[in-house]
Amino acid sequence: MVLLEYEAKDTVIHRLNPIAKAVWFACCTILSTLYLEPQPLIILAAQIAMIGYLSKVPWSKLISRAWWAYIGSLLGGYTVSLWITSPEQLWRIPPEYGCKVLLEVTPKGTPIIGYTAITYAGLLWGTTVTMKIALAVTAACILTYTTPISDIVSILGRILPYKASFIVMTGVRFYPVLLERIQGIVDAARSRGWESSYRNPVKKVRSLYTIVFPSIREAILLSERMSLSIESRAFGVKKPTPIKTLALDRSDILFITFISSFTGLLAYMWSVYGFGML
Repeated sequence: MVLLEYEAKDTVIHRLNPIAKAVWFACCTILSTLYLEPQPLIILAAQIAMIGYLSKVPWSKLISRAWWAYIGSLLGGYTVSLWITSPEQLWRIPPEYGCKVLLEVTPKGTPIIGYTAITYAGLLWGTTVTMKIALAVTAACILTYTTPISDIVSILGRILPYKASFIVMTGVRFYPVLLERIQGIVDAARSRGWESSYRNPVKKVRSLYTIVFPSIREAILLSERMSLSIESRAFGVKKPTPIKTLALDRSDILFITFISSFTGLLAYMWSVYGFGML
C-alpha cells in the first residue's frame, strides 16, 4: 500500500532513474533482513535518512500516515522477544550475558505460551525487529514519494507478467485514495453530530454503521470506475507498449555503484566477522 503518494519535485533523488531507486530499495530490504542486532541498522538508518533528506520528504506527513506501522512493529518486536531465552538462539553474544533474565514473565511449563522472560538478547532482538520494520516502511515511503506509480509498474512489468504487476500496483495505488474518501465520510458524519466514543460496545458497533456502509459504497464505486476505465482502453488485448524507456545515465550508474558497494561491504562484514549477528 502507498502511505506517501508521489510528488513531483526537482531533487537529486526524484531525477534518478526508477531502476536506480528500485536497486536502492532492494539493497535496504536485503540489509534489514540480515541483521539481528541494532548497531548495523543505525548505519542503514543514517543512509535512509540521508536519502529522505535529499528527497525533501515531508517527515510529519510520513509519520502521520505510517504511525500504525511503527507502533505495530514496536509491539510485535518486543512481544516476540519474550521467547528469546535459550543459548541455542544466540550466535555471537555469550550465553551467560545474552540469556541473563531481567524479568520472568511466565514460568517454565506454562501451557501454550511456555517459558517467557525479558533478557538482554531479547531486548536487542526486539529493538532490531522494530528498527527493521520501521526502516523498511520508511524506505518504501521514500520510494513511492519520489517515483511515479507508472514507473514502478514499468519496472514490475519487466519482472512479473504485466497483468499481475497491474493488479499489484492498482491495489497499492488506490489505498490512499480510499483512505481519503473514508476520512471525508468521517468528517461529514462528525459535522452532523456523529460520535463513536461510546463505552457500551453495542452502541459503539451501531455507531460504526454510519461510516461502514458509505465506505463500502465508495469502494464499490471506485472499483466500477476503474473497471470501466480499463475496458475503455482495451486492457488485456495485448501486452502494452511502455510509454518511456528506462535508460540509465551516469548519475544513475554512480548511485547504483555506491549503494551496491555500501550493501556489499556491510554484507561482507556480516558474513566474515559476524557483524550484526545476535
